[in-house]
Amino acid sequence: MISKRQFIQQAGGMAAAVLALPAWAQGKPVEGQHYKRLQTAQPVASDKGEVLEFFWYGCPHCYRFEPALHQWLARKPGSVSFKRSPAIIHGASKAHQRLFFTLQAMGLSESLHGAVFAAVQADPAGMGDVSDMQAMLGKHGVDTAKFAQLYQSFSVLTRCQQADTLIRSYLGDGYTVPTLAVNGRYITSPHMAGSEAQAIAVLEHLLTLPR
Repeated sequence: MISKRQFIQQAGGMAAAVLALPAWAQGKPVEGQHYKRLQTAQPVASDKGEVLEFFWYGCPHCYRFEPALHQWLARKPGSVSFKRSPAIIHGASKAHQRLFFTLQAMGLSESLHGAVFAAVQADPAGMGDVSDMQAMLGKHGVDTAKFAQLYQSFSVLTRCQQADTLIRSYLGDGYTVPTLAVNGRYITSPHMAGSEAQAIAVLEHLLTLPR
């Protein structure tokens, strides 16, 4: 878990997803321990189910969570909406947030998600500069001139501001990442659940609860 007030240096390499089976009291996750219920339910975009992931490209814990999350995304019900929302952790994460939304505006945020994550993990400081971003993205066929133009655009800035408002509405000011929000009512994380794999098990449980 990495907090908004404490930057933890990136861990080397990608760790394998934890494969231990969940061991819940009473055979299911426990509210207040493995997940929390929000005091105020938040509006959701889909009445079929919605999952938000709050993350930061420079967070090693978010990076370790990716394999388990990727496996779930491959099998999640098509009716369940999934969105990523980049969080502000410290100064460099502001640039990474803008990087995410610039790629989203170009329709590339999902296809390049893994590559960008790996690049930021390898050099968090270097990927805080637009020219470094362009150099990396150019290797993946991205129109770097268009990227630079959109990176400075009002529309991308607006998306960043909306993301900041969204995470505060769910988690307040002292938030941690990675965190999953489910159906506008519940939050969980690998830290709360006990592991990356168990966080996915909690997520699937929360999707079955009444909305």
